[in-house]
Amino acid sequence: LSTFNISTDLKHHHEEETDLATRGSSKKLTEFLLSQHNKNAPPDGIVDVYYELELVHILGIDELKQTMTALVYIDERWTDPTLSWEPSDYGNIEKTWLPMHEVWMPDIIIFNMLHHEDLLSRVRAPIMLYSNGTVECSHPAVYTVTCQINIRHFPLDDQRCALEIASWAYSDEKIRLHAHIEHSLEHYAPNEEWRLLNVSIAEKEYEHEGIAVSEIHYEIAVRRKPLFYMVTLTFPSYVMCAISIVGLFARFSTTGEREERFTLGVTAILTMAVLSLVVSEKVPHSSTHIPLLVAYFLFNMVVVSAAAMTTGIVMRVHRRGRFGEEPPTWLLRLFILSAKSQVKKPYTNNRSNPSPTHQGILPSKTYTNNDPNHTTFSFDWTDDILRQKNIPPNVDSALFRKICMLETFMGKLADIWQGMQVNGMHDHFIEHQVNREINGYVRISERLDWILMIFFLVLVTGPVIYLFLSM
Repeated sequence: LSTFNISTDLKHHHEEETDLATRGSSKKLTEFLLSQHNKNAPPDGIVDVYYELELVHILGIDELKQTMTALVYIDERWTDPTLSWEPSDYGNIEKTWLPMHEVWMPDIIIFNMLHHEDLLSRVRAPIMLYSNGTVECSHPAVYTVTCQINIRHFPLDDQRCALEIASWAYSDEKIRLHAHIEHSLEHYAPNEEWRLLNVSIAEKEYEHEGIAVSEIHYEIAVRRKPLFYMVTLTFPSYVMCAISIVGLFARFSTTGEREERFTLGVTAILTMAVLSLVVSEKVPHSSTHIPLLVAYFLFNMVVVSAAAMTTGIVMRVHRRGRFGEEPPTWLLRLFILSAKSQVKKPYTNNRSNPSPTHQGILPSKTYTNNDPNHTTFSFDWTDDILRQKNIPPNVDSALFRKICMLETFMGKLADIWQGMQVNGMHDHFIEHQVNREINGYVRISERLDWILMIFFLVLVTGPVIYLFLSM
């Protein structure tokens, strides 16, 4: 038992000495690396830099400024012999870390970058070193780069934005860039407005003032999600055009007048102009291409304008019918209409039934001794009239009773005369309406209303169907 305790104590003592040696080795290794490495001097020979860029999220694309902002993970690896060591001399340490500002780094930048935000600059993230001299630097960053925006098919557009990565000071005789071809989207978070199509990577070389520079070309292809623009701009525009066309050609009155419908057409055109201004504020101002959505609004403006002008032609045809002109027979046949003599009158005038308001108004007429030449009028109902006026019927005033009777009789007579005038005007109006509606030009104008309404509705519906099917 005592021998076992002695061996256990020796084992613990050896582990403590090894731990102390390891702790000291890390410190010695750091001092050794800093002593033999010069952060201002690049490694000898050609430095092969392996550059990997992983797209994490597209923060946004500004069409007016023609820029793209993206969050990326960057990983750079190269070999520096001055940062290598023998692991056995330093407690078998295979890797260690040094501050970024203590190590030489290649000046790899994105040439078309407008703004850069290093997310770990405040954290002071260190650089990982391996015993064979491999240096690895990983960090996330937010880049804003220039991007040429093509607005021809807006909002059904595809955009391609590139990141041009190269060394600013060193030519390909000193630094050669090697891209990680297999791009990973493991950490990618989708954007609400843009759908990622693909990411293409290519190694290129370009010359600047006679100096060849190694370059990596990352191209990000995205497609816009147009649902927002379809719901807020395209569909309201279509509804406005459809309502305007129906309002221009539908009959709202028996006379068929259309003067107020020009105002409706002008209102629809102004609405299209306002919507096109909303789109023009979203896309860059270009003199070479017109956005698809703006072209759609212009098309709707042209259609509504043509419909409003066509309404003027229909009004002229209708007006000729109102003045009693009749079209030639061939014109009626052209619109598949029958002649006037073959048209049934839609109204019938029935005068056999007297108005009930004319009955029971005049005083009753009686004959004396069955002689029609000797008649008397019964005014028994004057007692009822006196009671309505709160006059006692036993008032012995013949003159007052006659005045009340005469007043009531004149009122009834006025009502009868007014009713006769209304009936006469109604009969005259019906006769005039019948003559108007069976007129050839009036029927041609009604047929033109239907034909033109269907034509213009089909004309404005076609582009909307195309836009929604192209989503």
